[in-house]
Amino acid sequence: MMKKLMIVAVCAMAVMMSCKNKGQNAAAEGADSDSVVVDSVLAEMPDTAPRPMFLYVQDKEHMQMVYWMTSAPKEEDYSETDFSKVRGLWALQQMARRNAAKYTNLLKDDKNVVAIKFIDEVLKNPDGEALFPGELHGRPEIPAPGLRYALQDPKLYKKDLEGIRVIVCDEYLQSRKVLKVTDDFNKPMPKDIVQKMEKKYGMKAQRSVRSCNIEGGYVFGVIQFKGEYKNAPKFPGEDNEKIAKALALEVLQKGDSVWVLEEIGTIYPGEGPTWNADDDGEYYPKGIMAAFEGPKGLELCYTHLAPESVETGMLYPRGQKLEEQMYECYHEMIDEDIPVWKKDIAEMNKLFQQKNKIAGVKLTKWAHVWMGDDVEWIHMADKDEEYGGIFIRKNGKIQLMQTEDPKRKALHLWLNGIAYLKFAGSAGGPSWYTEIIGYKDGKQVEKFNMLEVEGEVDECQLNGKSMTEEAGRAFVEKFADAKPLNEYWNEPEQ
Repeated sequence: MMKKLMIVAVCAMAVMMSCKNKGQNAAAEGADSDSVVVDSVLAEMPDTAPRPMFLYVQDKEHMQMVYWMTSAPKEEDYSETDFSKVRGLWALQQMARRNAAKYTNLLKDDKNVVAIKFIDEVLKNPDGEALFPGELHGRPEIPAPGLRYALQDPKLYKKDLEGIRVIVCDEYLQSRKVLKVTDDFNKPMPKDIVQKMEKKYGMKAQRSVRSCNIEGGYVFGVIQFKGEYKNAPKFPGEDNEKIAKALALEVLQKGDSVWVLEEIGTIYPGEGPTWNADDDGEYYPKGIMAAFEGPKGLELCYTHLAPESVETGMLYPRGQKLEEQMYECYHEMIDEDIPVWKKDIAEMNKLFQQKNKIAGVKLTKWAHVWMGDDVEWIHMADKDEEYGGIFIRKNGKIQLMQTEDPKRKALHLWLNGIAYLKFAGSAGGPSWYTEIIGYKDGKQVEKFNMLEVEGEVDECQLNGKSMTEEAGRAFVEKFADAKPLNEYWNEPEQ
């Protein structure tokens, strides 16, 4: 099976708390005024321009505003406080759906705006099943629910557009100034700011990291403190007396003005602090994707990248605090298997029958096979596992590589950068046939075959050239550890 990160996705509320085809579906009804329930920050803003949103750009064919919910939250599923939060997130997403066609500007940087256009909304996969929200797939072939976009001029596509990008409406751009954001990762935060925060919190700083500079004299970064944050806020449902908390601060500074956002981590007994899974005890600072000077002051679009998640949202300096409006926290799926759709299964059966022409045989079971390379291998078999086919899918095209029958079963082994398939079995009577085929990048690069009769080597070749019996047996011995192609089957038709 191909390597993949096994993550169980959760509903929008749980994600928030822990991270904190065209015409297919009509956009939801409702007035844009619903967006005022998102949080108090939005409620105080007089302008009606739709909020900035985030586009997940994988290549010029795959640009999507990925949903974190696909249906309205039900009040009975949440506490009163939690429902208010989730309803706000749903209202924000609905605002984006209603204004989907208005998002025509992708911000590459403060001087470069790339024109995009809305294509459609996707909620179902090619098999007609509902798609699961809240996940960013690392492979563009894997669909996710959400709004799809494309460049108005495909010739403008470049690799540096990929990743999470901020998109806005004309109305938003016309009412704001776009500020320049410059990355500045190799410096600590200003020493006087660190000392000021140490005094304020009564804790010593363990590390400080500058994230970026923003036009107008702003510096943004993070300060992480040593030890336990004894004045941490209490969280409902936790044993706050037994669970120690750690503190990191997201800090925005301009001259003598400082705005902070407290990020609370957990200190488990005998371990160091943690804010995200696999963070090795270090808080990952937010990245500022775009900055604007708006009617109420500075508006910052952020992403927060962690080993298994991507969070997006807005930051607004208010008083001495950075007010956070978290949009969503996605699970980031890494190197996961590309789904096998019904149309793929039909195509593999067609290829199998073209080669074998065995009446009554239908391949119904399938499994991904990790062969040690980046090529996608798929193993199929009939219900009795007597006949099978070994396929690759490359650039969306399926190719039959080898077949199996009751006398010919495959094992596989990754050796010296080559993916091998090994077949061994009776050739009739006292004969035994061994075939070993090597592949690289989905292409055959090596082929060995050996025929034994009554235990004596009768024929032995490597890439069409004869080998001695001794060399042939030594070659076969290298594949003594070859394993079955897979340990389990998917059976979608049952």
